[in-house]
Amino acid sequence: MARGHTPLYVGTNRHVLALDPRTGAELWRAKLPKGGSGNPVTMVIKGQNLYVGHHGHVFCLDKRNGSILWDNDLPKTGYHAVLLAMEGAEGTGGAGAAVAEQRRRQQAGAAAATTTAAT
Repeated sequence: MARGHTPLYVGTNRHVLALDPRTGAELWRAKLPKGGSGNPVTMVIKGQNLYVGHHGHVFCLDKRNGSILWDNDLPKTGYHAVLLAMEGAEGTGGAGAAVAEQRRRQQAGAAAATTTAAT
């Protein structure tokens, strides 16, 4: 990718990818070592770091190549969606919507199970 172009960062199903926004070509891919496929991947960008929240963990990735610099498993907080915020950082839009959608699906499934059990 040409110097000066900012990658598009994508988080999905335990993966974080950097894409060339002009061509869609994959620049790098990192598979998060822990987590489940049901939780969203959230991101905040600050300096050369890409902070990633997923399945009760916070990871710090080098945004230039996707290498994982550190992992914090947020002890005793569970394995749920992790929303991130940092003053002066750039966040990924729609993370709240992704969490709300996941919650809606879980509630719909629970309601369907209750209805089935009652009949």
